[in-house]
Amino acid sequence: MSSLRFPSNIIARILKALVENSGTIKDSELFEILRREFDLSFSDLIKYLMILELRGYVSVSASKENVRVISLTRYGKDILRKHR
Repeated sequence: MSSLRFPSNIIARILKALVENSGTIKDSELFEILRREFDLSFSDLIKYLMILELRGYVSVSASKENVRVISLTRYGKDILRKHR
C-alpha cells in the first residue's frame, strides 16, 4: 500500500484498471487491485464508482446477484483518449 490515498489517485487508478482490462471489469476484481494499493473499503469503492458514474465516465450494471460490472462509457473513453 504505497500509494497515497487521495481521491484523485484512486479515481485515476480505477480508470487505469478499466483501460488495462479493455474497458470492463468486475467490481470484485477492481476491489482487489485497489486494495493492494490503497487502504480502501468496499463501500469506499462504491462511492468512487458513483462519482464516476454521475460524471458520465463509467456505467455500473448488475450481471448477477452481488456482481457489478463496471464499463467505460463512450464519453469516458473519449476523455481518456484526449488525455493520453
